[in-house]
Amino acid sequence: MKLLRLLMALLVSPMLGYAGPNAEESEKSLQLPPVQVDQESRFKGEVIPLKAIRQKGANTTDTAKLLEEIPGVSSFSAGGISSLPTIHGFADDRNRTQVDGMDLMSACPNHMNPALSFINPAQVRSIQVYAGVAPVSVGGDSIGSTIQVDSARPRFANDDQVYVSFGQLGTFYRSNGAARGANVALGAATRQFSLAYTETYADANNYQAAGNFKKPILQTTPTEDRVGEKEVASSAFRRSRNQELGLAWNVDDNHLFELKWGEQSIDWEGFPNQRMDMVSSEFDPNNGSSLLTHKPANVNKTVNMHYLGAYDWGELEVRYFHQDIRHAMDMLRSRAFGMYMPMLSDASTDGGSIKTTLLLNARDTLRLGVDFQNYRLDDWWTPIDGFNMGPNTFQNIRNGKRDRLGVYGEWESVWDAEWMTLLGLRTDSVRSSVDPVQGYNTTYSVDAAKLNRGDRNTQTQQYDLTALVKYRADANQAYEIGFARKNRSPNLYERFAWSTNSMAALMNNFVGDGNGYVGNPDLKPEVAYTMSVVADWQDANHEKWAVKTTAYATYVDNYIDARRLQRNTSAGSGCNGTNVTTTNCYVLLQYENVDALLYGADLSGSYQFGRLASVGNFSATGVISYVRGNNETTGGHLYHMMPLNLKAGFQHQLGKWTNRLELQSVAEKVRVSEVRNEVNTPGYTIFHLRSSYEWQHARLDFSVENLFNKFYLLPLGGAYVAEGNSMTTGGAAYYGMNVPGMGRSVNVAFNLFY
Repeated sequence: MKLLRLLMALLVSPMLGYAGPNAEESEKSLQLPPVQVDQESRFKGEVIPLKAIRQKGANTTDTAKLLEEIPGVSSFSAGGISSLPTIHGFADDRNRTQVDGMDLMSACPNHMNPALSFINPAQVRSIQVYAGVAPVSVGGDSIGSTIQVDSARPRFANDDQVYVSFGQLGTFYRSNGAARGANVALGAATRQFSLAYTETYADANNYQAAGNFKKPILQTTPTEDRVGEKEVASSAFRRSRNQELGLAWNVDDNHLFELKWGEQSIDWEGFPNQRMDMVSSEFDPNNGSSLLTHKPANVNKTVNMHYLGAYDWGELEVRYFHQDIRHAMDMLRSRAFGMYMPMLSDASTDGGSIKTTLLLNARDTLRLGVDFQNYRLDDWWTPIDGFNMGPNTFQNIRNGKRDRLGVYGEWESVWDAEWMTLLGLRTDSVRSSVDPVQGYNTTYSVDAAKLNRGDRNTQTQQYDLTALVKYRADANQAYEIGFARKNRSPNLYERFAWSTNSMAALMNNFVGDGNGYVGNPDLKPEVAYTMSVVADWQDANHEKWAVKTTAYATYVDNYIDARRLQRNTSAGSGCNGTNVTTTNCYVLLQYENVDALLYGADLSGSYQFGRLASVGNFSATGVISYVRGNNETTGGHLYHMMPLNLKAGFQHQLGKWTNRLELQSVAEKVRVSEVRNEVNTPGYTIFHLRSSYEWQHARLDFSVENLFNKFYLLPLGGAYVAEGNSMTTGGAAYYGMNVPGMGRSVNVAFNLFY
């Protein structure tokens, strides 16, 4: 039955897809030891070239937005540097996200510190995305895609050099929100040893929408720092600083040892679609220059050890990493009760992997591996005077543990010049637990007792399967069909966030819809069955034109959605019913397993118009993406599905000067999650004008984003709850405002390389 549903979904999906560059663009004069096997996988996913990373990075401090170069990828809004990529309808923990090979974890009931927020765009040198049907060697404990983002690989001197030095120095400024920052990279290397250091820094004020978007109630809310009618409160961030020190040792060009130390600290970061902001109660956001009051809201530290070796039989790769996070939340002053409710989280992750690639013969490659991830989390809220929030410490997650161990095997074969196959199987064991909890006082005792006397230890065994077949008919066309079975176990918050108190539930929300969430210890793992079909056409020389189309469908058993808490009291002031029935208020929800079906398609292409003498080359690119998600149990729609959208660009290049006019058009969002009272958003079209010039050792980027200052609401922006009373559902008067997109911004970035 599931196979039939998947096939039907594939048939109703328009045959759309992606055609873009699949070869990584290397940095100039980059010297790497040849520790790699001779045969790379033919199933590599989509790769964003370095030039595109730098062009996109000149206009954002949010690494997740770099992935929007890939069809089917959109940004699930959060803070200014913390958005989440959503791929074919799956976001957050449903995608496996690796930074420099590390499976980094969030430590926040609002997921304010996702994995990609720990690396600045200026540090990124390669991005690879396996959308949908991914090899099991890059999967595990996820039902969506796999995202791999890496910083620079170690550089070494050439054989004829005693040593080599290298570096980068850059800065940027963006007019909307006065975003500013800088980056520096320094390094030196011999043929055997390499030392490199990078540091980035970024600040931004609240950004301005292109028009007014707020309800009148916010104009009368007593607040110390009320913002303007176009200003998006809690969209600013201060002193986002990333540092990384890397050491590498090259042995006989066959063995590479790496050690990286990294630290990210953020003084504070606002979140317009959350009830809290990432800010420490011990830090004055208006007096951040005083070291006596300085305490960053988020500090993430990592140690990453890596070995890569080439042998006659193939390749061996070993990695171990450790992560520590210290995280704090409170409210910025634009909210009605600014800076008075501290919420704290501490977390650590130990993880690693052992991977082998065996070249069995000219046809067959076998990959075997084991990986693990041990995660620890404490989430507590210190007592405060008044508001019935004391005298005890509120223990949201106490001594939470989530341990995963995975083993896999994968066989890839190149049968001839036309046919290639890949077959993989993996199993993951996931164990989760928490200790007994308590609330601020006896008001919370019933909910706490329910969790404490229940089963707070779970263990699941998951089995993943991937099968891919690729057929290259000739130089002009290639086709691929794939099937995957994937699993994901619930995270600690989905299982163990325990309080049904309105205030506490509102603090546990990592989807930005303004509602409150309660965990469910009885949740089952999500099991997804995905089918995809890909067709790739291009001219024989791969120079003139290219078109790629992908259709996909995923049926999910036990998809984690939500249901309304059964409360028969009024949902709030001005609401049109109870918590169960209201359609015009924020509500309280509990996570629940349902069956779900997601399907859609991507289409993209490129065309080279040619060259005019003394004028330059002209080309065009385009991407169309569509996804639909249905709750098969209730008949409703899944939350945060991106509407039909188009991205197109017309490019001119003359020597080292490149100009590009882009448009982004998004259809009206009318299929929304009824259980969450998700709000519709109107369609829109915006334009961007970009220009860049490259010298041998420098690059200048200039752009005007949202060229005509068009007002629009972000389809994946979520609820605007950055002003007013963040502590309650607020009633109908506060409901219905969505986070708007940014108005016009003039951006400039300059980088020097040597």
